[in-house]
Amino acid sequence: MVTKGKCSGFSRTTMTVILAVVLVAVTGVVPASADPTPRILLAGDSWTGFMLAFRSFREVLQEYEGLDRWIEVGNRTAEMGARVFEMLDRNFQQTLTEELTRYPNIDVVVITLGGNDILRGSTGVDPNNFNRKVKLDHCYESSSGQPWSEPSECVEWLAQSVKENVSILVDHILSVRPDVRVAILSYDYGARLPRNPAYSLEEMHLAFVAVQERIREIALSRDRVEFIMNFGLMQNIYGIPSDGYPEPGFPEEDIPAGVPPYPCNDPAEPDCAFWPGGFPQYLSPMSSYIDQDIHLTAEGYAHIARRAMDLHIEEWLNYPKAMEILPLDNKATYQFQVTFSHPVTGVDLSDFEVYINAKSGMKSMDVINVQAISDDVYLVTVDMSGSEDVAFIKVLDDDSIVRIDTGAPLGGPGIGNGLFVFNGDYEFFDLPEAEDDDFEGALGFLYMASMAYEHLLGELGLSFNPDYFDANGNFFQDGSLDKPISIPGNGILDLWEFMVIDAVLKRPDLDLSATGGLTYQDVRTAWDLNIDSVQAALGGKGGLADIILPGLDTVLAAFYTLGDKDSSTLVGILVGQLGDVDEFPTNMDPQALTPYDASNTVQFLSRFLGLGGDADGDGWRNVQEYQYFFRDGLEAYVNAVLDPNIKPNNGEGKYNIGDFVRIALMDRPYFKSTFQWYHNGVPIESNKDGRIIGADTFALDITSLQPEDSGSYTCTYLSPIKTGGTYPEKTYGPIVISVRDTSGMPAGGVVTLSLLVLGLGMGGVRVFRKK
Repeated sequence: MVTKGKCSGFSRTTMTVILAVVLVAVTGVVPASADPTPRILLAGDSWTGFMLAFRSFREVLQEYEGLDRWIEVGNRTAEMGARVFEMLDRNFQQTLTEELTRYPNIDVVVITLGGNDILRGSTGVDPNNFNRKVKLDHCYESSSGQPWSEPSECVEWLAQSVKENVSILVDHILSVRPDVRVAILSYDYGARLPRNPAYSLEEMHLAFVAVQERIREIALSRDRVEFIMNFGLMQNIYGIPSDGYPEPGFPEEDIPAGVPPYPCNDPAEPDCAFWPGGFPQYLSPMSSYIDQDIHLTAEGYAHIARRAMDLHIEEWLNYPKAMEILPLDNKATYQFQVTFSHPVTGVDLSDFEVYINAKSGMKSMDVINVQAISDDVYLVTVDMSGSEDVAFIKVLDDDSIVRIDTGAPLGGPGIGNGLFVFNGDYEFFDLPEAEDDDFEGALGFLYMASMAYEHLLGELGLSFNPDYFDANGNFFQDGSLDKPISIPGNGILDLWEFMVIDAVLKRPDLDLSATGGLTYQDVRTAWDLNIDSVQAALGGKGGLADIILPGLDTVLAAFYTLGDKDSSTLVGILVGQLGDVDEFPTNMDPQALTPYDASNTVQFLSRFLGLGGDADGDGWRNVQEYQYFFRDGLEAYVNAVLDPNIKPNNGEGKYNIGDFVRIALMDRPYFKSTFQWYHNGVPIESNKDGRIIGADTFALDITSLQPEDSGSYTCTYLSPIKTGGTYPEKTYGPIVISVRDTSGMPAGGVVTLSLLVLGLGMGGVRVFRKK
């Protein structure tokens, strides 16, 4: 959940997105049956987001025999700051469908939801105004003019609204994958006092409990859904210190671990000392929270995951399931290799259905043999009746397939629990944390982590997709923290700028000083200073920020090393604002960041690496080489920037028929500029046959020149300098080219023409006139 913090300047949406994006991520491509395999999908708000970031289930699964090969995913479905009604408004159901389809081995969906709806408001509460966002603060305002008569009634209506919305998501999950099970986890008591004096700590805690009790009813009324109550868990495990007494929320004396009632999952349980658990009049122990609010430490979330495992998920994951159907052949006899999660028995012909995609529609074929390759791998043979169409099979479930060692039926007790229909391999990316100088890895990590926030990033005009990420523009001229929020770029993809640094750091012998360019030592010294400075500002290497914001130090240090004012300003803004967000007190020290100083040419390398820098000293600015070589790819750009012998060509000159020419804009445009190339004043259109490419980009390619291509070329674009509130249109050029046809000219004619040209260049004009 996200609660009101002390961050000013940046909007809460901005900071929530930026923090959330760099918090979680997921690398490698694996077949369905390989390890690790995703079996748990995390969906919901910051609690599932932090569990994904801390790999809570992955760590805890190591403690359970046979379950260490399974892991969790959720980079698109665990969303910091999520409110249920907003998820429904933007069709979060479609995202759930895509992820449940993408990962056919998912058997458990873990949900945490409702907290943000309580604190920040939910629709559907006020019967007189459905779209009004009612939050807990409203419940404790004067009831005069409100549709409720007392706070408890308001809380109940709020709880019912949240319950209805969560029900929609749960029912959707079960409709997409009737074989999965859903575990809804409650929160625990918070570690901060209410910011609104209208209600007490106990009233705030009990409001959370009331909402979660209604959500619990979803599980009570549905098969395959379980609710896990966690209120009081941290108090029970860690005890409640009296450090702040006599302030509210602290006991007069320390309450030892084990004394606060352990949370009950059902008030009817014989050993349920207090429903739901713990002491709601007290805060949870600060030692179990990373933010003195509602977000737990890695150890705290491990306790939450472990409780969920012990109550339900361990049992669910120990049910045998089909893990992979791999087609082996496509001839008259079609075979499939079917792999199960555990050794099983009872597998026979009746456990499979096979179909082909025939022109007449889906046509059923016959399974003629099932052979055990091992106790967990079976070979299924299908009679195709001579057909060579593509076939696929389903694993059915009538509880006849059981684990050899435990007797547990496929998918658990009940017909249909073990249904499996996915055929073939699928891709699963589980990104490892990037090293300090792994620029591509750091951005890839951020991009995978950002997928749950694509809708919010769009509002910021920002994407962490390396193919689009560009965030180091002139913030004070082009950016805005007011809606619509805008984070400007400089016109060069950030990954491309970073990979120049990367290329230099991999070449210790690089020395371009002879042409006025950079050296390896220049960049190594600057990089070492900047990564140390940034890491110190973020709380130190291995600190909390480094753990929950992996890759951020690399990206920020790279911007600092580029060294221009715009890139460095972005770093200062982000570090300063992150340090002010009290939901994430990561022991940051923004003052440790070296202040930007253009005269500090040791640490800030704008003369080499900035937008207008010249890394190789060949006289061409980096932005010019970017605009010329962009179409040839990242490697071509990096090579050009670091090799004074590779230079752009403005395109002007004489050509033969069939020659290639590139005419690139050599001025810097506005980063959101549109472009239009003209030939003799007439707009050019790119050809479908590919002869003319990029007529609406900053580089025009003509792959096979023709005589009619001769003439003057210009390009209109928007200036990067705002004038009178707008970006004025400018014209680049003209660039004049001529194309000559030598195909019909005799060989002697070519020689004569060449001599004539040579003579004209050597005073031949005067000799000719004397005749």
